[in-house]
Amino acid sequence: MTDAPPPIADWASLARSKRDSVAAKIPSAWLLPSATTQALHSSATLNVLDIPRTSTILTPKELQITETHDATALVSLLSSGALTSVEVVTAFCKRAAIAQQCVSCLTEIMFDEALARARECDEYFQRTGGKTLGPLHGLPISLKDSFNVRGVQATLGYVSFIARPPASTNSVLVDILYAAGAVFYVKTNLPQTMMTADSHNNIFGRTLNPHKLSLTAGGSTGGEAALLAMRGSVLGVATDIAGSNRIPALCCGVSSLKPSAGRVPFVGGVPPGRLGSPGAIVPVIGPCGRSVRDYELFFRTVMGARPWELDENVINVPWRSVQPVKEPLRFGLVRGCKERPLHPPIARALHTAATLLKAQGHTVVLLEGDRIPDLWKTTLLALKYFMLDPQKTPFKHIQASGEPAIPSIPTLGMPELKGWTASLDKLFDMNMERAGICRKWREVVVEEKLDAVLGCGYQATAVPHDTFGTPVYTALQNLLNYPSGILPIGKANKELDAPFFKSDVPYEPPYNPDTFEGAPAHVQIMGKPMMDEELIEIMKVVEGVFKENAQA
Repeated sequence: MTDAPPPIADWASLARSKRDSVAAKIPSAWLLPSATTQALHSSATLNVLDIPRTSTILTPKELQITETHDATALVSLLSSGALTSVEVVTAFCKRAAIAQQCVSCLTEIMFDEALARARECDEYFQRTGGKTLGPLHGLPISLKDSFNVRGVQATLGYVSFIARPPASTNSVLVDILYAAGAVFYVKTNLPQTMMTADSHNNIFGRTLNPHKLSLTAGGSTGGEAALLAMRGSVLGVATDIAGSNRIPALCCGVSSLKPSAGRVPFVGGVPPGRLGSPGAIVPVIGPCGRSVRDYELFFRTVMGARPWELDENVINVPWRSVQPVKEPLRFGLVRGCKERPLHPPIARALHTAATLLKAQGHTVVLLEGDRIPDLWKTTLLALKYFMLDPQKTPFKHIQASGEPAIPSIPTLGMPELKGWTASLDKLFDMNMERAGICRKWREVVVEEKLDAVLGCGYQATAVPHDTFGTPVYTALQNLLNYPSGILPIGKANKELDAPFFKSDVPYEPPYNPDTFEGAPAHVQIMGKPMMDEELIEIMKVVEGVFKENAQA
């Protein structure tokens, strides 16, 4: 084994040079006034969601394009000729540029390439008399930084990766989406190591939450979620191994879906750590956005490309057409675990969701105590799987440049893991423990005849930077390999939340109503394995109930 290369002499200058090269790709006409950017730095509690509208950088038509349509609607307008790809891509490029200046959500800017691609889409449409390149014809799609795009870097928040050349090939999923007509215009920020819930690194800085700059945007897909919240994207693509797609969505008030493993091709991206783990948890790719029906568009497109012929890890199961929900649904309800009790805004969100669903004729069955496996112990097991790499590869990537680790990394641990080391013998025990957890969940789902399980993705709303800690409520679904999604429902409101406050509960992080005021609340909906199609239909129902009652 060779010695590690010496640290980079001046890693900070290297990072600054990379950061400046990306910032230089924002056209001067799309820059915010200095007074606006100075205000962003002087007010940590600022909500910046309205800045794109008040900036005058976007035209009225561009505001309409970015604010009133989901991806499904835009594809329809593009395929009918009502909108051109240049119009749509320009609108989202402008809005992404504004979002970057407000919340630092981008890592790579591809505006020039995107507009060239948009012109190609429009020219094809005109030349062929209205034919499209595919089901995503002319639609701008944002990508997490870990995806490879030919000719573009993927630094993953590691300063040492800046020395790597731009990608020579695309990730398989990028190829599929491109062939379907998609336009790629930005890649988005993530944490150093991709293992914390704060999208912060020493190259591009910290992504902030547009709802309240003092709160985290989540991680590891925080750049995507913040961009979506600013409506600088209509559909994003993310990864998820313990909540990486769902945590940012719940923090930023958007939705997302983690599918079952083996349905979306993962090969061709850039791993943050070591490949070949013998663990039972595998990363998956899923969409994030503002409309559940867009996820059906995404999956139909991807699986229509026969991805099992492009990635040996994809199961040969085409996307199934399932009927919309017509009969009352049966939900299990998980209200939390004692180690991480729910903050009042999330307790109220779950209570509201269950009440609304029951009012619509659906059944909600409480799951607690010994009825389900212990959530804390389940998370403990999941984290053990993440600790199987004896070489600690992510930390080697950090050490390679001499840069410091970001502050959120030490917050990830659990007391029970102090001093724990992996061994082949322990792996056998871990696999047996996981099998028992999977068996118990299968039994409760079958015995209670559940269609889905309603719960939270985190015990709180977005929290102050570097305080998120352990993902107790999202690691479970990865361990089980059950699909699950996040839906926003209302916002923290100290008056409405007060009845749900318990003075004798040890809230973690500490609960201060003023800190969280106005932050988006959420629910998580867990489906059944390999029944992603059914989960989408169930999420459509819940989304519709929330919107009808002004809770979305």
